[in-house]
Amino acid sequence: MKTKLKSIAVVMALVTLISSFSAFSASAKGLTYSVTSAKGKKGDTVTVSVKISSDIEIWGANLMLEYNPSELEVVECKTGSAAATGSLHNTGSSVNFSGMFASQSGTVYTVKFKILKGYGIANITLKSTENTDLNGKTYSSSIKQGKITVDNPATGDVNNDGNVTAVDARYVLQAVAGIKTLNSSQKKLVDMNGDGKITAVDARFILQVVAGLR
Repeated sequence: MKTKLKSIAVVMALVTLISSFSAFSASAKGLTYSVTSAKGKKGDTVTVSVKISSDIEIWGANLMLEYNPSELEVVECKTGSAAATGSLHNTGSSVNFSGMFASQSGTVYTVKFKILKGYGIANITLKSTENTDLNGKTYSSSIKQGKITVDNPATGDVNNDGNVTAVDARYVLQAVAGIKTLNSSQKKLVDMNGDGKITAVDARFILQVVAGLR
């Protein structure tokens, strides 16, 4: 009797183990969207791509790539090889895709941005809704976000307009006179001689850069 009970216990344990493995295998399936990153300077045009990677037969979805219009300007957007049919719409703060997929992996759409931000990170955020299969079943997705890194402006560009001009030299002289206050980033940009101080010498160096002497 004990042997029989032991055998039943072993069988039940195996059934539980197999069930757990099956549940794990099912949960391993997933849908992932990702956004590529880019890097450039103010005024540059960079391209980012929205990609899909899925082991679920996703039929279609709505995707929204949000951006800050004060930092980025959309130059062009177009669908990629993973998109079968659908529409792209730039709302002024997001580029939205609504349509069907031709493939479960690859590029859904690309967006070309002109960088308006002076330096730092221009954030882009992807959101997805209504990920459905052919039977109308909906799925959640994981998203790997990208970013656009804006290189530091040229040394001397204190007003962060993308150019070194006499205006920057004037800013330095105004800072020396106490008329303007420069933040820590600006001070690093205009310390032309690297002495750790902001003086009229730095303004003179900036004017020499403008004149092509440096």
